[in-house]
Amino acid sequence: MKSYYLVPLIPALALAIMPFLPFVNTTGLWFGLPKMMVWGGVWCVLCTPALLITERMMAKRGDDE
Repeated sequence: MKSYYLVPLIPALALAIMPFLPFVNTTGLWFGLPKMMVWGGVWCVLCTPALLITERMMAKRGDDE
């Protein structure tokens, strides 16, 4: 497995385990919104830079086909 595939795996994993994290899946608010909404929103936004980093790593190695 190529190492640049691990970069977007971090946000995807954070989104997948979101319902199982006790500090996220509780009642309460972060920034006036439910904790799960903030957690999911932040990791969804972080997917874009992760994909950009992956694309640049692929282009640097010459794996762009």
